Amino acid sequence: MTIHKWGGLASFLLAAAFIAAPFIYLTGNLRDAIGVFTYDLADLLYGPILSASLITVTYVLRERIGRSAFRRADLALLAAVLSAAGMAAVAFIRASNRHYHLDHPELNLENSTTVLLVWTTLVAGMNAVGFHFLGWVFVLLGSAGWTSRLFPRLLNGFYFLAGIPALFVYLVPDLEGLVLMLGTIISVWQGILLWKPDIRQESKAG
Repeated sequence: MTIHKWGGLASFLLAAAFIAAPFIYLTGNLRDAIGVFTYDLADLLYGPILSASLITVTYVLRERIGRSAFRRADLALLAAVLSAAGMAAVAFIRASNRHYHLDHPELNLENSTTVLLVWTTLVAGMNAVGFHFLGWVFVLLGSAGWTSRLFPRLLNGFYFLAGIPALFVYLVPDLEGLVLMLGTIISVWQGILLWKPDIRQESKAG
């Protein structure tokens, strides 16, 4: 596959991770027969898949728009790596905590106020890091995309609409849902555009 198709695939996977992982975290039940499996699936989506997809699609966009805005494209890739690290840390902390609880039921850790406080603080803090740098990814890509004219102006506007709230999730956690919704729209839209033949032909012609 061409590099643009890899970027398109990564973009679609990113959209899936934005939707499926939070849904499982909110609705999953460890007491169900497949409860542990579904949570593990959410961790896989929110950790390795989201992280790899975000870095891949940002790298592909950097290769395409870097000629017109190389500094912003480079910064966007750096921000994508930092955001991916934060998101992966959230998934890994959740998975480690959950399996330790399941492996040691005799400790009754789910009733420990100290454990719950530390776990919640760690997850919230790392999640805020991931979303903050995701905000910079969106803002920088939106700015670079506007300059390069690779994507429609409306899509570039969505980058800013998603990026600015993402910068402040650490202050207003309720913004997370809005960012995920807009991020899903962006990911699906840019994924479709990256798969279009004219995008690849423009890249070869350039």
